[in-house]
Amino acid sequence: MTVDSIPLTVIGGYLGAGKTTLLNHLLRNADGRRIGVIVNDFGSLAIDADLLRDSSDGVISLPNGCVCCTVGAGLHEALRALTESQDDLDHIVIEASGVADPVVAAGWGTVPPFEPGGVIVLAAAESIRSHARDKYIGGEVARQLQGADLVLVTKSDLCDPEELEAVGRWLDEISGGAPRVAVTDGDVSTDVVLGVRSENQGATAPTSGHTDRYLTWSWTSSRPVASAALQSFLEALPSGVLRLKGFVALDDGSSVLVQVVGRTSAITPLRERLETDSRLVAIGLEELLDPAGLDRIAPS
Repeated sequence: MTVDSIPLTVIGGYLGAGKTTLLNHLLRNADGRRIGVIVNDFGSLAIDADLLRDSSDGVISLPNGCVCCTVGAGLHEALRALTESQDDLDHIVIEASGVADPVVAAGWGTVPPFEPGGVIVLAAAESIRSHARDKYIGGEVARQLQGADLVLVTKSDLCDPEELEAVGRWLDEISGGAPRVAVTDGDVSTDVVLGVRSENQGATAPTSGHTDRYLTWSWTSSRPVASAALQSFLEALPSGVLRLKGFVALDDGSSVLVQVVGRTSAITPLRERLETDSRLVAIGLEELLDPAGLDRIAPS
């Protein structure tokens, strides 16, 4: 490590594994480190970046794409802007989109003024094996895990001990024996995550056109939404929606964070009323997602 080099850590993992939750925890427990953040929101609305604003001022969003497919342009510009706008950064963390190959983004750690940090891949214990078997997404899930320097096993509370042990053995095999740590709600030592250094010293070639298999749907509204209408919308979501997230202002004066992973949804009250329009973004496979259909059932 040279005097002026900045470690670059990439956080990856499939949609809904808990990447933003982990990153919020790291930023809130930085122990004096100045951490710059680049968030790759897959979709036109920077939902993940907004979720991190309270934790760090040094957040740059790369919406509408995947860092492993913009590695030659948008990501380089974001890294340069971050280092120029934030003095004396100690570390940079990239939150890759759920469909990105984090090893490719980590390749920028070999380019001055950066040095390779670790590739941290999150795996949701209750769903990672079924995702890996899925004919549509299995290859991407496996590729992410195979590039990991550290695997963080999330949502382990949803598995019984026997299942969790089986998941651990499976992860050890597919990741090539990468160290793994079980975490709950992103609670893991910042020293552990930011102390990892990568075995991968260069980027791999991006998979041509893999993000063409995904569609995104975005919705905004300046009108408050009835709680019942929001609930009806979530119950009517088609199976093609892999992930949905966003903020909604309700007609009772409150505002909520909406999160959907597969068939599981959560509505969490926000401490303060939303000052912008309500907005949601959904991600799904092209073969299964009909954006026009989502328009028809959107809350109003």
